[in-house]
Amino acid sequence: LPAAAGTGPAPRTAPCQGRSFGKVILLGEHAAVFGRHALAAPLSLQVVAQVAQNPAAGVDLAIPAWGVEGHLGFADQQNTLHHALGRVLAELGLAGEDLRIEVFSDLPRAMGLGSSAAVAVAVIRALSNYFSLALSDERVNALAYGAEVEVHGAASGMGNTLATYGTPMLFRAAAPRQAIVLPKPLQLVLGYSGVESLTAKMVAQVATLHRQHPALYDKIFDDIDSLTQQGATALARGDDALLGELMNINHGLLGALQVSSWEVEELVGLARRHGALGAKLTGGGGGGTVLALCGEDPQIALDIVAAMQQAGYRAVRTTLEGESAPRKASP
Repeated sequence: LPAAAGTGPAPRTAPCQGRSFGKVILLGEHAAVFGRHALAAPLSLQVVAQVAQNPAAGVDLAIPAWGVEGHLGFADQQNTLHHALGRVLAELGLAGEDLRIEVFSDLPRAMGLGSSAAVAVAVIRALSNYFSLALSDERVNALAYGAEVEVHGAASGMGNTLATYGTPMLFRAAAPRQAIVLPKPLQLVLGYSGVESLTAKMVAQVATLHRQHPALYDKIFDDIDSLTQQGATALARGDDALLGELMNINHGLLGALQVSSWEVEELVGLARRHGALGAKLTGGGGGGTVLALCGEDPQIALDIVAAMQQAGYRAVRTTLEGESAPRKASP
């Protein structure tokens, strides 16, 4: 990090925190990287970052839940988290500051739930508070997008946008955000495949396929885009049955993009057999998480969780709330 220590804004003496949310993609992953729409919503699972003065020289980054502990500048140079943090610090004029950054995450790493974007937003907000930068949401979002590009190589901008603004939305890169108010709670189950979903790898894989057969894959992206926009209408109307069917179709199209896995297919099958209205992978694929829409009967969610757990997977219930949907995490 090139700048000399002490050249940035004056820090506060006490540690400061920043918060953000993870996300689920209901419809549209991968197609969104190619300029189409995606439908996504924030999870109640949070990430909290804390920034404090480092008694040692330099920047230390720790994410205990992920087994991350390292010194910026001396860590493995292939560590994309460190590259992303270095980029953020440089853009904020904080390169050379002595900082201890700790991140506490409810989100599992590399499971398609926007964990890297949530970490970026939480850390940026903590830095803003610690150095009294008063960063706007727009600036936080832009910085987090840059960090996402550093981590994944290419990014739609959806993860950082959800983590920043914390509202369900129909998202399209470079287009105005279209927030959606849920008319009622949406009951979901998250089934973790146990296989890390490396978004950068899966995005690159789909990009390669697109270059080889652009017309074929553009047709798939267009089909995903169409059902995603229908899904936004269904979500806003509270039409769970239609939303679930669209999720099922979307999962089939993601299979055509070759981003599923046998663990994902087993979880999808378990969810559907035990009453899910719709079930699909969420996120980059290649593993990661399966999202099941459970309708209004709480027993269906319980049955799906039990079936997934009996098959050896971790599964959790979650709810996207209606009028009280998770709001933007406080700065």
